[in-house]
Amino acid sequence: MKVQILGPADFRKMPWKNGLGVTTELAVAHRTGEDGFDWRISTATVATAGPFSVFAGIDRSLAIVRGGSLTLNVEGRDDVTLTTQTSPYAFGGELAVSSTPMLENAGVPIDDFNVMTRRSEWQHTLVQHRLTGDVVTWALPTQAGSVAFLYCAAGDVSVALTNGEVVKVPSGHALRIEGIDQIDTPACQLRAEGPSSDVFLTCLTRLHD
Repeated sequence: MKVQILGPADFRKMPWKNGLGVTTELAVAHRTGEDGFDWRISTATVATAGPFSVFAGIDRSLAIVRGGSLTLNVEGRDDVTLTTQTSPYAFGGELAVSSTPMLENAGVPIDDFNVMTRRSEWQHTLVQHRLTGDVVTWALPTQAGSVAFLYCAAGDVSVALTNGEVVKVPSGHALRIEGIDQIDTPACQLRAEGPSSDVFLTCLTRLHD
């Protein structure tokens, strides 16, 4: 099992595909082609209303990290408003999507969390938790080549790994786990270091060997 702690020095800022905002890329599986990835995990800031970039053949999940609420107008669906209390929202990257933010504090943009996977080759899950006093069990994917990714958005979190090691993930940092298919008990125990911590948990699995 390979375990990496990633921080701001490992992340990469880039403009949105449509040029209307900035994304911070946390992790990516590169490939040749128009979009340049098989999967990508990122955060982004949203300050004004506008359209999303189009990603044909990509499945997307979006969640709110902080800063207010975001109303999405998604082609063929009813409008939906996302907050830090709502579940991540999944949609196809080829759909026409526009968003309208309601900022919690004037001039301070919303931060969101994004996971994108190429539909023909990968699939993903995304859940968010506010950890308080309870321990949360994080079940890891067991398919060969899978990747588990934890992003700590606020507070610090302790992760008890399957080998008995405990690692601390500070706020603004991430934990990437690979080689999960080689372990017998694919689950971690998560605990807040302090009153609470906010984490985003992503599992990425290949559809084919």
